[in-house]
Amino acid sequence: MLPSANRYTAVLDACVLFPNMKRDLLLSFFEADLYRARWTKAIQQEWLTNAIDKYPDKEANLRRTDKLMREHFDDAWVEEGYERYIDLIPLTTDRDDRHVVAAAIECKAQYIVTDNIKHFPNDILADFDLERGTCDQFLASTLEHYPTKALEVIRNHRARLRGKPSEAAYRMMLVAKGLPRLSAHLKLHIHAI
Repeated sequence: MLPSANRYTAVLDACVLFPNMKRDLLLSFFEADLYRARWTKAIQQEWLTNAIDKYPDKEANLRRTDKLMREHFDDAWVEEGYERYIDLIPLTTDRDDRHVVAAAIECKAQYIVTDNIKHFPNDILADFDLERGTCDQFLASTLEHYPTKALEVIRNHRARLRGKPSEAAYRMMLVAKGLPRLSAHLKLHIHAI
């Protein structure tokens, strides 16, 4: 699935930038140089709008997260140029997702991380030399390729969580947040996290 070069580029769809745990892990892996993350202003706005709609009482915190992402990950943005590809992409399941594929084409990504995989058929992505997978698949595969560095990132992530959950509690939290494959991989490294 993933090549063995740490400069692998993946476009992150809005659905993996919210909820928080998936976003935190994806951005932590990116910060650790395990891959290159990319997204657009449209993707950013989509996850932010969805998050505020779901948690209006947390709007200030969500806007702060948005601001920090814009400041801290300035090299992650696919700013412009991708729009020219949108009409060339024959997605039929959800035409509104064409901008994600267009961004991947523009930044020469190899992968789209999305939990809406049915919106991104493999046969259509193959025409653009793209693959796709869920956040869980992507994180678990990255852990397989770079176990030492990925385990360090995960260990630090667990330590930052409120209440510092035990290793077993952390794995259960991953399952509850839609990351069962990553949790299963961590079972082999339970004392390293």
